[in-house]
Amino acid sequence: MILTRVTMKLLLVRHGEAEEPNQEVQDKDRKLVKKGIKQMRRVGSFLSEVNFLPERVISSPFIRAYQSADVILDEMELEMQIETEDFLLPSSDPTTVMQALVQLDGNVMVVGHNPLLENVIKALTGGEVSLKKGGIALVEVEKEKGVGTLELLLDQKTLKLL
Repeated sequence: MILTRVTMKLLLVRHGEAEEPNQEVQDKDRKLVKKGIKQMRRVGSFLSEVNFLPERVISSPFIRAYQSADVILDEMELEMQIETEDFLLPSSDPTTVMQALVQLDGNVMVVGHNPLLENVIKALTGGEVSLKKGGIALVEVEKEKGVGTLELLLDQKTLKLL
């Protein structure tokens, strides 16, 4: 008999500061800048301190999101595969994303973009939030109902103080 969990922890991470958009680099190829790397190290350090261990890490295929996930895992000293999913592209439909995510089990870290992440949080919790670059939101999701409770919302200013 296979047991599935009734709830899951969904950690939504907005990528760190990246190169400014310009004509020479396509949006999908923009990389993190030094500040963005530092932001993601701060996220990884915080997650280690609170013992949040992701069982899966899923990223948008855009370089800045993938790099963000990689830096977080490096800071946490975790060697895990980072899955990339097209459903996390910035233009994706939040309802479709939410439906895909509630099928997963355990602690899942998702790294992506706004307004998608804010809209996924709204679709799950009914609440409107501001998720700034380098920010994190932890949502406990009741999988059968497809609804969640926002448990934590931190921006970089707050993470610096912790």
